[in-house]
Amino acid sequence: MYGKDSDGTGRPVLVEDTGAMIVSQGGKYRAATEAGRVFAVANQAVVTNTVGLATTHTGLALCNPTGSGKNFAILGFGVTAEIAVPTAVCVMGIMTGGGVGAATAVIAGRNRLSGGPASVAYVDSNVAFTEAPVLEQVFCSFHTGAATTGLQDGLYVDMDGSLIVTPGYHVSPYASAVNAVTFQFCWLWEEYTP
Repeated sequence: MYGKDSDGTGRPVLVEDTGAMIVSQGGKYRAATEAGRVFAVANQAVVTNTVGLATTHTGLALCNPTGSGKNFAILGFGVTAEIAVPTAVCVMGIMTGGGVGAATAVIAGRNRLSGGPASVAYVDSNVAFTEAPVLEQVFCSFHTGAATTGLQDGLYVDMDGSLIVTPGYHVSPYASAVNAVTFQFCWLWEEYTP
């Protein structure tokens, strides 16, 4: 069995010891990163998070503008508590919804390819949605006690492209309780033309 490399030279395909064909080397997002399609963003300082499924969102909303012509495949999401003990116990997850017309690019998404093209995303730390969000997934909880009582320090979830945000929609952090000036969030996503 032979395949061809980028210059058309025929070469044997690579297989693992299980017989499975190796499709990519260098990491599962390397080809998309080299093509300039992978972006990341994080709050540069701690923020006060929105409570529940509110239309007025504070945190780190990743918005796909209407008419962008791109889909966003969500590759990862992270959250950490910057202060030693959060002020309120809360469940953390992600929510999605539409109505992103008021979103602006408050924080610039960074291309993971140095010098790559700019993101079309609007990343907003304080935005009003015109549609109520829906809870998609929960990941962890943060506690108010000492570290010995189960305080969650932080979490990064590999979403592996399992959530697609189409134009006019957003994905945002969900928290069941407000914690003032406590959390930092991050997103990793791929932008592609459907």
